[in-house]
Amino acid sequence: MKQKIFYTLSLLLVLVIILSACAQAPAAPAATQAPATNEGSGEAAVELTMWTWKVNHVPGLEAVAREFEAQTGIKVAVTAVSPDDAYRTKLVTSAQSGDLPDIMSYWTGGDDYWEKAGSGVLIDITDKVDDQWKNVFIPGTFDKTSVFSQARYDTCQKDPKCLYKDVQVGHAYSVPYFGGSAYMVYASKPLMEQAGLDPDKAPATAEEWLDMMKAIKEKTGVAGLVTGVQNPDVSARWLFNPLLMTSCGQEKYDAIYGGRDTFEDPCAMRVFNFMYQLAQEDLWTADILATDIGPSEAVMGSGKAGFIIGGTYTLSGIIANGMKPDDVLAFGVPPLKDSALDHLSLGMDAFIEAGITRDSQHPEEALQFLKFLTSPEAAALFAKTVGDVPATKLDADPAKVGDAMAGLVAVLNPADAPFGKSNAEPYIDEIFNVLRPGLQAFITGETTPEELAKDVQAASEAGWPNHGGPKPAAD
Repeated sequence: MKQKIFYTLSLLLVLVIILSACAQAPAAPAATQAPATNEGSGEAAVELTMWTWKVNHVPGLEAVAREFEAQTGIKVAVTAVSPDDAYRTKLVTSAQSGDLPDIMSYWTGGDDYWEKAGSGVLIDITDKVDDQWKNVFIPGTFDKTSVFSQARYDTCQKDPKCLYKDVQVGHAYSVPYFGGSAYMVYASKPLMEQAGLDPDKAPATAEEWLDMMKAIKEKTGVAGLVTGVQNPDVSARWLFNPLLMTSCGQEKYDAIYGGRDTFEDPCAMRVFNFMYQLAQEDLWTADILATDIGPSEAVMGSGKAGFIIGGTYTLSGIIANGMKPDDVLAFGVPPLKDSALDHLSLGMDAFIEAGITRDSQHPEEALQFLKFLTSPEAAALFAKTVGDVPATKLDADPAKVGDAMAGLVAVLNPADAPFGKSNAEPYIDEIFNVLRPGLQAFITGETTPEELAKDVQAASEAGWPNHGGPKPAAD
């Protein structure tokens, strides 16, 4: 009997200890709690991940993601890894470890992009991009660089080092959501107003534009013009070439660069003279030869220049550097008076793609987000938020895309873009090796229009025999 009583008391003591321990135990950690669910569905909520290297695009992508979540309940977490090299490295290491994001942004069209397609990092979405989806893109974007071309296939097959030999012609692994064009000018509306100019009226001619620069300098004391002149390509490609294209027309432009006509033609001399006058009138910012592309955007954003030359992509740069979108007037480089072309229509190239990676656990939802991101409504939201042009067709409606973006979209007309029809590429180095430093020498006063035109023409005549003779005209 004593043994039974002792045994019973022992069991009671153990039970008390256990109950006491349970009462004092901490709450279960969050990781063991039930996962979040889509409201009313009982299913776990989907959260996608998207990576980019463009820090200034994050607000636009997040704005689109919030709208997408409001409509679908699917979250998208956007992460930027910068600078460019760090992003490339992260993609390589993540591909090796199997933790790539659901959606990966990447530069359009280069070999390393197609290597990611060929290695299986990006999944093939060819059969997902139907005609209705294709039709939302600006011509020259998806159809030009997102689809694997016959020419690229042939080049790859001939190259023993090519790493994407299994990619098939006509296949697509991503869609473009950001693109652009060069040959744009942005004006400061506040400085235009201070100079007595109409802040909503773009110049019709290059001469009118030059008069505006002079007025801003005289009335406000601020320099008329800035761009990244330290980069020798900028003056030649962003200003000289569009002026030459409109002054001479596309066929003569091609003939001049192709060695069949001369840089001393009157239509070309007008361009040399205009660019020389910019220097003679002292309209550039004081340290223009030491100013690269990024710093030029900072100069414009801080109100130290009336105009900046760049591309569609420059708008986001000057906004990021302090300009208000409503204070920006955008227009294409205007033609000289009595030019062969009375305006410059701009084409469009895709710059950034978005594709679904092999590591995505939610490829269907990721595809749904790509369709939403490239829809006209979401693309307009992205454009208005960050000031960059999407690859999707947009209406030039200021209410939807903002005043500055509306002016920019209005000049995008790939079907009428003379650079898109041009047969002048590739430009030969012999010409540019003289033209680029020569245009910089206008600013230092070391050469004249007549001297530079003569030197560039001599370079063309000496150079083309190294490339098989003058480039024949297009059929």
